[in-house]
Amino acid sequence: MDSQVSDIQAIEQVVRRWGLYRDTRQWDGLRSCYAPNATVKTTWLVGSAEEFIAASMKASENPNAATSLHSIGASCIEVSGDKALAETRIVLMVRAFVTDIEVDVTVWCRFFDRFVKYQGAWCIARRDPIHEKDRMDPVDPTVILQLDDNRLAKLPKAYRHITYVQSLNGAVITLDLVQHNSPEQKLLYQQAQEWLNH
Repeated sequence: MDSQVSDIQAIEQVVRRWGLYRDTRQWDGLRSCYAPNATVKTTWLVGSAEEFIAASMKASENPNAATSLHSIGASCIEVSGDKALAETRIVLMVRAFVTDIEVDVTVWCRFFDRFVKYQGAWCIARRDPIHEKDRMDPVDPTVILQLDDNRLAKLPKAYRHITYVQSLNGAVITLDLVQHNSPEQKLLYQQAQEWLNH
């Protein structure tokens, strides 16, 4: 098998495993997806992969916490030596409560990952999400869901429903994540290509 094809398949496996390990609370497996000193950006955290895993573990201990499922889509991968870029379509589905109403939040985004080869294995060195859109629906379709328009308006358009729920639960929201087809997306692509080629 061509070595680059093998590398691409290995990277795809890491992306898919990340989603399964995160959703099924396989913390050691999740940790294995990251390179040492890896960094992560989410709607509720900017920091190291270790901080992300620790916060995820803590949240999993709360029986009333929102539940999530990451549906992993297709990846576009570019490999250069021991570095690679992987952009993957993601649908995040979250079940939570807004006051006493159970809701489903659906988030369409992409994971934009910088990969490195560490001790012979491909690992995520940096993850930036690119948010496209999201929506919120009551689980019971007969319920009328009323949101605080002022709170909603203060949140980034592409990911305002997920962060609405997270802000109600006390999360500190990351307001400057990259949004689809924005100048920030163009800059992210440019910086990533420079990193890949040097």
